[in-house]
Amino acid sequence: MLVESTDAENGEPAITAEQSLDATTPDLPAVTTILADQATAGAKTQETDLKPRPAIKLLPTADSQESTAADPEAPETQLTATRPISRVELRAMLATQPGKSARRPKIVGEKAPSKPAASTTPAASTATPVKKSWRAPGLDGVRALAVIAVLFFHESLTWIPGGFLGVDVFFVLSGFLITDILVAKFGRDGNVGLNTFWQRRARRLLPALGLMLLTVTAAVTVLEPGQRGTLAGALLGAITYTSNWWQAFAHQSYFSLYGPPPVFQHLWSLAVEEQFYLIWPLLLTVILFAVRNRAVRVLIAWAMAIGSAFAMWAIYRRGSDPSLVYYGTDTHALGLLAGAAIALTWPLKKVAAASGKLRLSFDLIGVAGLGVLAWSMWHLAGSDPFVYPYGLGLASLAAGGLVLAAAAPGWLGKGLSCAPLRWLGVRSYGIYLWHWPVIAITVGMYPRWSASIEAHLIDAVMPVGLAAASWRWLEEPILRNGFRADLHRRGQILRSVPKTLFRTPLVISPAIAGALVLIALACTAGYGLANTESGALTLQKQIENNSKIVLSNQSPAQTATTYTTGQASPWWLKPGGVPYKMIRDKRKPVRVLGSKVMMIGDSVMLASAEGLYQALPGVYVNAMVSRAMIAGVILVQQLQAEHRLRPILIVGLGTNGPITLEQINQLRAAIGPHRWLLLINTFVPRPWQDEVNWTIGLAVRRYPNVLLVNWHNAIEHHTNLLWSDGIHPMPIGGIFYAKVVRAVVIKALRHPPRTARSRLPVHSSGEPLRVGYARPS
Repeated sequence: MLVESTDAENGEPAITAEQSLDATTPDLPAVTTILADQATAGAKTQETDLKPRPAIKLLPTADSQESTAADPEAPETQLTATRPISRVELRAMLATQPGKSARRPKIVGEKAPSKPAASTTPAASTATPVKKSWRAPGLDGVRALAVIAVLFFHESLTWIPGGFLGVDVFFVLSGFLITDILVAKFGRDGNVGLNTFWQRRARRLLPALGLMLLTVTAAVTVLEPGQRGTLAGALLGAITYTSNWWQAFAHQSYFSLYGPPPVFQHLWSLAVEEQFYLIWPLLLTVILFAVRNRAVRVLIAWAMAIGSAFAMWAIYRRGSDPSLVYYGTDTHALGLLAGAAIALTWPLKKVAAASGKLRLSFDLIGVAGLGVLAWSMWHLAGSDPFVYPYGLGLASLAAGGLVLAAAAPGWLGKGLSCAPLRWLGVRSYGIYLWHWPVIAITVGMYPRWSASIEAHLIDAVMPVGLAAASWRWLEEPILRNGFRADLHRRGQILRSVPKTLFRTPLVISPAIAGALVLIALACTAGYGLANTESGALTLQKQIENNSKIVLSNQSPAQTATTYTTGQASPWWLKPGGVPYKMIRDKRKPVRVLGSKVMMIGDSVMLASAEGLYQALPGVYVNAMVSRAMIAGVILVQQLQAEHRLRPILIVGLGTNGPITLEQINQLRAAIGPHRWLLLINTFVPRPWQDEVNWTIGLAVRRYPNVLLVNWHNAIEHHTNLLWSDGIHPMPIGGIFYAKVVRAVVIKALRHPPRTARSRLPVHSSGEPLRVGYARPS
């Protein structure tokens, strides 16, 4: 049974009496020294005892270590003597202490007796060894696998599109352990101990979180000053544990790209868990007092989990951005409540005592759960409608089976408790805290380089190193000593600097360096929060302005406006304009009708909307931040059902994830064979860029009514027209984007779609397209 509830957000290690000892460093309670058996009065004793007796040094036993780990804020145990005592009296005194084992302490300087000593007290003769509690080391392995999956997902590795499900594994694990500890506490004491529970939560979560927030805010201030304006709101959400709701209402998509990645985006999951830690103990207390039947308690927990899944199913709209239901505490509490229900069904004490067929059953369930999780992470992407809620529910049940197998003393639990996995699992909370800011800052500073192998290695190694340092010098000492005791200890070290600096510089120097670093971080972070660049044009402001323009022009019936070509538009000739040469079309000018063109796109198209309206007056633009191809397919099908499609449909969706040939076929089926489908390929520093462009190139070669708008080749040598994220065009880049689109529209209007391919797809410059992409492996 667990002694301490410390499973927390995203990889926080569950501290038990024994596991805390294994996870901590050898900085144990101070060794107690007792001077005993001093020379007594008497001539005979003085004659025989010519040398003073050695000091008796009590080394801490396993029981004393477990007691300290169980209550990290307990004061150090010290034995003091008011009079000289003998070794026999000392052993008798220790044997009769309540709650202590009768194990004989090691006495420095005493030789081991050749024969077993006779029992000196009844307590010593009748005492039995205390059985150690089951520490479930396999749960650390589960944490390690979950945090690795999340890390790979945030590294944008295409072979694990469902790595975000690692967060749900943490949810199930947290719900399971928290509920088990509260129920066990209620069974022992008749209450769940809310004050103690919340104090331990704060002790475990807040120190590492505070250090990360301070460090990352200072880093963003220096390395990414363009993000200073968003720090205040994100920090407020992080401190109040409401990041999930703040991001949901700020329309920060979890699965799509829009500008530099927010450095605190990953804290939404901490907010969901902390809200669960606040509300669930209160609800569980009511359930435990009101319902005495364990089966009914289990049914209530499962009903709440199903209710959360139903809320997600009811709110989610197929094809829309799923971030709202993904961030919501009410809609994403499925994993936490499923873990709670599993804990009520199979308490940890019962699982740890499993043997025979029951233990084998747990192993089989765990293997099945591990297989389901692996399949889900390999196949399910965040844009897949099946995920909400069926995929998340399947992953939660699979994670529950894996947790049970890891907690049981079976062969799967032993495999998950190997040393490397346990080491990562103990520090997985810190790894989760640090990994996303490191990735976000790397992508923000070097967007094109961030997809390289070197960047991936840095993004993987640096969070682990930061988490290990945080655990060693911040988290573990506070867990062992408590907030106040550790703060008092550090304060004493700093106050002793003037006296001991020159005597013990190796001991004092780290403390001084740490204090100076914290002061520097605090000053830098404060400067960044006080000096935001609100006056300068940013990508966010450009997107907001263009969104208003798009909304004002999205009338179903727009006036047909004609434009002639042959002469360059005035905005092309402005001083300091786009750095490319004008390509004059000497053939007969074509009347460009924007009213014949409909465009469906994502934030790249939205950033270029103003230029598109200038180049193609009357064009219908429907662009949205974080839109994926599946959402575009659904929108086109709706427009077709409403008979609102135009002769030319332009689709620019590939920034936020891979697309498939099947989705392109769905677009073709919706528009029919007598309309042109123009596909804009992508220029995005992500692993799926070549896959998207290869799929579009295949569709262009295969289907006669599909043309390519080669944005990738056009912008590849003019990246100075993009914002710092290397994806979205600046205002002048939006004009360039509109020119590339306009050139292909002109060619499409000259030649109506044919049933058979009679020519190669045409590049925007008028030359045949001969650029291909290697098929992704």
